[in-house]
Amino acid sequence: MLTKFFGTAKPIAVIAVLTYMIIGFFYSNKSVFMAPFSWVELLKVFGMLLLFILAMFVLSFVAQKNDLTKRNSYRILLFGAFGLALPEALRDGSILIGGALVLIALRRVISLRSELHMERKILDATFWILLASLAVFYSWVYVIAIYLTLLIYRSNKLHMLFIPIVAICSFCTVGYAILLYYYGAPQDVIVDLPAISFDFKAYNNLQILIAIAFLIGTLLWTIWSYLREQSRASSVLKGRYAVVLTILFISFAFIMMINNKTGAEWYFILPPIVIIVSNYLENTSSLLFKESLLWLIIILPIIIHLV
Repeated sequence: MLTKFFGTAKPIAVIAVLTYMIIGFFYSNKSVFMAPFSWVELLKVFGMLLLFILAMFVLSFVAQKNDLTKRNSYRILLFGAFGLALPEALRDGSILIGGALVLIALRRVISLRSELHMERKILDATFWILLASLAVFYSWVYVIAIYLTLLIYRSNKLHMLFIPIVAICSFCTVGYAILLYYYGAPQDVIVDLPAISFDFKAYNNLQILIAIAFLIGTLLWTIWSYLREQSRASSVLKGRYAVVLTILFISFAFIMMINNKTGAEWYFILPPIVIIVSNYLENTSSLLFKESLLWLIIILPIIIHLV
């Protein structure tokens, strides 16, 4: 039933996923509605909801335009369910802002395979990643995805390698100028960069542990199918598989590096996982297993909230 319903890209499927996401999001933030009424808090929650929905639509657009998945609703369902399984992320405005901005940047990175307007795309991607780093500092690690993507697509235009460097220098210069204007003197400008942390104590929480274990387990189960599809693909199409895998590994590096681990940081790894799992659902021949997996993914947020 679920396989047939979400196996198409009909508007009713999108409406169903949006309803599911909205209900789950508000439940994750129910403490805001139980507290004394505040317009500021209410507007903040609605802004965070819009960021969550925006990220879903951006991912769907990127996947469809670049043929990362077939035309169906699996990707939006998976993103909604996996996102709801990370309630800490849905309560963290910085994570939602950073995640949305990184997704917008990756939209430009993945489209580099067309070799059209590459300079503009690299500059745009770097800009969006740097903006994301203002919300979540270690988002800058996604700049590496630009260089690795150029390597994957074997770009021979060496001047493109300097575009992110120039963009970073310009961004830092403007940022320092703003701080200097605000504080008034160079000696008063203090830039406190967060250190890399390998403290995983937050993962002792059962809710967080279940979500992470499910994401990793599902990824390990489905990535072999993705790698098999990559090996069968033509030389022209192999690159897009490699780019998704590159983003996956960079997302793992981001999770390892981030200083304040709460479980919310796993929100950043959802896009590549969603693409990989969607491909598995599209290609697996076992209808019973596919149906069971979809039901399990949908009820995962409910299980986590009941723990």
